[in-house]
Amino acid sequence: MASTLSPQVLVICFVACTLNYGSMAILGYLMYGDDVESQVTLNLPEGKLSSKLAIYTALINPFSKYALMVTPVATAIEEKLLAGNKKSLNMLIRTFIVISTVIVALTVPFFGHLMALVGSLLSVMASMLLPCICYLKIFGTARCSRAEVALIVMIIVLGSLVAASGTYSSLQKIIHEF
Repeated sequence: MASTLSPQVLVICFVACTLNYGSMAILGYLMYGDDVESQVTLNLPEGKLSSKLAIYTALINPFSKYALMVTPVATAIEEKLLAGNKKSLNMLIRTFIVISTVIVALTVPFFGHLMALVGSLLSVMASMLLPCICYLKIFGTARCSRAEVALIVMIIVLGSLVAASGTYSSLQKIIHEF
């Protein structure tokens, strides 16, 4: 029983996420049009409590992502240096990682464009392409309905177009910086 529900739950989650992100993109464009800023929070009205709440909520995301991304790197460095239970050395290592990241972000002139390049490649692959490919690999096309396979293929094609256009756009901006 559980194995027959898993594919349905996965499909429902993919559809719900796609509808959620797609509708937010469409509504954002309808609200701001071509005047939309690179960070959508820059479009919010100034001085309103709701705007401040949205901005502070949006700030939580990078902080949590940074901690999640740095933890395996810091743990690997601590293991190599045999820092195990030495809290002061662990804190020093993690502080050095944060400081070095900030220095790189401030000294590389096109760091934002470089992050956009990495994001357009890896984020689309991790959130759109790989889940669909893994789903097809696990369940196979024979066990999926034609409509399901068609939807998955559409998502893969759309994801590939998004990744290609984002990568192209980011590379253009990086080349323009030189």
